[in-house]
Amino acid sequence: MKFTARVPRFVPLLGLGLLPLAGHAQGYAEGVGLSYEVLPLTLRNAGEYRFRADVFRASVVAPVAVAADSSRSLLVGASLEALKFSGSRPGFAVDDVYGISPVLGYRARVSPRVELTALALPALNSDLREVRGADVTWGGVLRAAYQASPRRAYRLTVGYRQQFYGPQYVLLLGVDWRLGPRWRVFGDLPTTFNVGYAVAERVNVGFNLNGINTAYRLREQDRYFQYQQGHYGLFAETYLSAHWALRATAAYAVTRRLDVFEKDDQWPATIDYIGLGKEPTPLNPAIEKGLAFRLVLSYRVPTP
Repeated sequence: MKFTARVPRFVPLLGLGLLPLAGHAQGYAEGVGLSYEVLPLTLRNAGEYRFRADVFRASVVAPVAVAADSSRSLLVGASLEALKFSGSRPGFAVDDVYGISPVLGYRARVSPRVELTALALPALNSDLREVRGADVTWGGVLRAAYQASPRRAYRLTVGYRQQFYGPQYVLLLGVDWRLGPRWRVFGDLPTTFNVGYAVAERVNVGFNLNGINTAYRLREQDRYFQYQQGHYGLFAETYLSAHWALRATAAYAVTRRLDVFEKDDQWPATIDYIGLGKEPTPLNPAIEKGLAFRLVLSYRVPTP
């Protein structure tokens, strides 16, 4: 089966919006990712309006060894994303927004069981109508991974990111647990969680949780647009070759916010995608919860 059990030797860059680090230890490291997601949306404003968002993402990350035994590496990569809205949506004045996130990090295996990773995460998030220094935000994360046994590993990720909606603190508790030859549980809660089942040598199916909380500056009155989601979905994936995999996911958004806010109307603080304190007031009508469909093509390198 494609499921194996070791901590990845380089960090997957998935472009998930929260940060380009998912930390999956699912028996492979993901070096390249290309994805397309469509969100059927419903806007309620003195009637019902249906429109859609198309989300395109691309990401790549690679290790550059600085030690002969590969115990220490620089991590270099980047992610790109574009959200485009189409259809009738009165009161929702966003057409498209973009994200550009270079990544520079350092990974060190400090013992046979422990690996440490540090990542700097600058990002340019805006509608690109008028790019300026204020569009760039800064952040970084530290991650510790511990291999408890050949079948089980744990991770702790902490960090901080500037966001247009206020300070965002990162606190992720990760696990990778191979329950048997076919079942595997992995993810970094509360933003990702997967239960996978290998139905054949090249085919896996399962359940996943995917959380995102990011924001983009808008030129119009210097406002910002926040994209927040919590998607619960079912996936099926197949390996097209030894390294290339194609995954399709159908999900339902139990949390969905696509809102425009005034520049100074912010959350006091946010942990991952959970806001703390008084909620800012959106300027657009509410968008309903609903379905999401995603297709991902990725290049995976099995871990030893």
